[in-house]
Amino acid sequence: MTTMKENKSVKEGETNLVMNNITIGSFELLELLEGAITHADKGKNALRALNSVQLLGGAGHLVARATDRYRLIEGKIAGEGHLDHTLIALDDIKRVIEVAKANKLTRVSLNRIGDLLTVSTNGNSLTLTVLSENYPNTFNDLFSKGEVTALDTIAFNPAFFSDYSKIVGKGVQVKVTFNGENKPITIGLVGDKVEWRALLMPMRFKD
Repeated sequence: MTTMKENKSVKEGETNLVMNNITIGSFELLELLEGAITHADKGKNALRALNSVQLLGGAGHLVARATDRYRLIEGKIAGEGHLDHTLIALDDIKRVIEVAKANKLTRVSLNRIGDLLTVSTNGNSLTLTVLSENYPNTFNDLFSKGEVTALDTIAFNPAFFSDYSKIVGKGVQVKVTFNGENKPITIGLVGDKVEWRALLMPMRFKD
């Protein structure tokens, strides 16, 4: 099923119908979501809004975003259609991953109606509840800061780098760019089907 929402037009009485449905490849969706969940907050005191993945689609792409406040990541794959900003709990994202694993090399449809997202593929469907929590909207601002003078010394949690190998594979190079004091570190990841952007927040040295 494809649903549409009405957007008010400039001219009174006119409406612009926008599909709230997007179709993507199952294999690409699997790589996208498995990479994104590495950066979702999994701590015991995690905020519900950060123990999640945000999806949004349009302009020929589906984007997934995740952050645990120390890192953030954004992945993009090809997609046909449109999907409003949709926040899905981490446990439900893992259910979508299992569906994608079981139906590789097929097409997956994400169809949103109100606060429900239905994932359909190969005759099977899964319906999830969209979270209502506010999600950070500073992704583009952080990525657009640009590079400045590199630092000689910086601190970060080395355990975070193990997640990058899960995304791009062991033995694959990861480019690290230091953007200045107290600025996010840019992480260069090259995926198979996904176009990635990632940042790692610097940590303070402890005496």
